[in-house]
Amino acid sequence: PLQKSMLVKLGGLTVTSNAMLQHPYNAEVQFRALFALINLVIPTETRPDETEEMREFEREIFQQLGEVGETSEKEMLDASVGQISNLVVVGMKNFCSSEAILNRACLVLHNLSLNEEYHSILLWTPNCYQMLEWCLGNYPHDHVLQQSAGGTIQRLNATLSADEELRARFTHSIRAQQQHSLELARQEAVMLQEQQREQEQAQMDVS
Repeated sequence: PLQKSMLVKLGGLTVTSNAMLQHPYNAEVQFRALFALINLVIPTETRPDETEEMREFEREIFQQLGEVGETSEKEMLDASVGQISNLVVVGMKNFCSSEAILNRACLVLHNLSLNEEYHSILLWTPNCYQMLEWCLGNYPHDHVLQQSAGGTIQRLNATLSADEELRARFTHSIRAQQQHSLELARQEAVMLQEQQREQEQAQMDVS
């Protein structure tokens, strides 16, 4: 836990997020970053078996870090959770055929969902809810993925059920995203048709 706290306080979340941001199509980078985030997104809590001597040693270490040591893990995570959740979902979309990457991504989202304060961020992260549902439907034999994705959706649904206004806004957001996806698909179809016509015209000109 001490090493993990130091990693977070020295910028571990930022470095990991930057790696995902800079290398969105590198499967190895995405996999390793997600693997790291699984643990980094859970703030270290004081352990009952931790002695006062161990706590004093940790305090001395963080004092040496200066201002960085004064910022709690949770404060750092609070500042990063929006970007992290978005990068995780982007990675899921870019590597939707990689069960290993989706497995780790669902675990990251699961661990974020353990904090109810982050539910609204997860709900408003574009395509987060839909990707969790997609994973459940497409990887039925991955028990870890099923448990993590299913647990996350259950927690988010509980939050939605308890807040009628939030549920209405979320439903509207989902419909807007679906409409946007349909519009993008229509534009792509029109572009493909135009390219096909140009190719046919070019062939006729050659003939």
